[in-house]
Amino acid sequence: MKNNKTKAYSLLAQDFDLLENEPLKKHTSFKVGGPADLLAMPKNKLQLKKLVKKAFDLNIPVSLFGGGSNLLVTDKGIRGLVVTTKHLTSQISIIKTDTDINTKTINAEAGVPLPKLVRFATNQGLSGLEFAAGIPGTLGGAIMMNAGTKSGDMSRIVESVDVLNQNTFKIETIEKKDLDFSYRRLDQPGIILAASLKLEKAPAKKIKNLFLQNLSKKKATQPLSSASAGCFFKNPDQGKPAGELIEESGLKGMEINGAMVSLTHANFIVNTGNARCEDILLLKRHIQETVQKKYHIKLETEVRIEGE
Repeated sequence: MKNNKTKAYSLLAQDFDLLENEPLKKHTSFKVGGPADLLAMPKNKLQLKKLVKKAFDLNIPVSLFGGGSNLLVTDKGIRGLVVTTKHLTSQISIIKTDTDINTKTINAEAGVPLPKLVRFATNQGLSGLEFAAGIPGTLGGAIMMNAGTKSGDMSRIVESVDVLNQNTFKIETIEKKDLDFSYRRLDQPGIILAASLKLEKAPAKKIKNLFLQNLSKKKATQPLSSASAGCFFKNPDQGKPAGELIEESGLKGMEINGAMVSLTHANFIVNTGNARCEDILLLKRHIQETVQKKYHIKLETEVRIEGE
């Protein structure tokens, strides 16, 4: 079985530039994670399509990363092929077909960094992405996680997505009405390649001021410069948000081998140095058990956990 796997990996490596046994902590904002058997960083849609099709033909499992910013990889890493889309071409264009004079639709590729997209919209006088101030990662990852805040999320502005169907290996466009968004989640429609976003026209100065207000608030209340994966737990449907529940449970600042509940915002677990995934998961379980005991609420993980 091992020989078959090695042969399949060798065949895939003949046609594509791959990194072997690549530490995934180099590719996540948490700075945590064991090796990927193989890591690919395709530069365009055609490379991605050929790569995934070849891996499928060779029975090599495929895992997808965006910018690695809402992700926790286990210490043993991920078997098979990991594909990161953050190196895909990152073009943004305005679609000139809106019938509503108050809106414009832009098309952006999945590899576009979210901060770049926000700057583009602001400079064009297009409102709707101000909520994304301070959110890292790529557009593709933001859509898959339905990234957002109290003031908005991706589901409100996404009009359609172009995806690579992993069964037919054809590129398809899925319209808004057929996208199954929920809180911090989009049910997997395929590999996201690009998306169309409907934004409202507004004065650029007004948009920029709102963006700067949101960013300033985040910098003051969230550990944006620390190694983390963003908010670790989903907010409960009712009552207090997760951060308040954790803080009022006396857990702010608690640390296990470098994994710490942030002193700035209790719903962030930060890697203060050399924390391992195991340490973060131990802290995660302790937080869940403590909050459950005090409030009878089970906190659900918002961060995606991948690997063995």
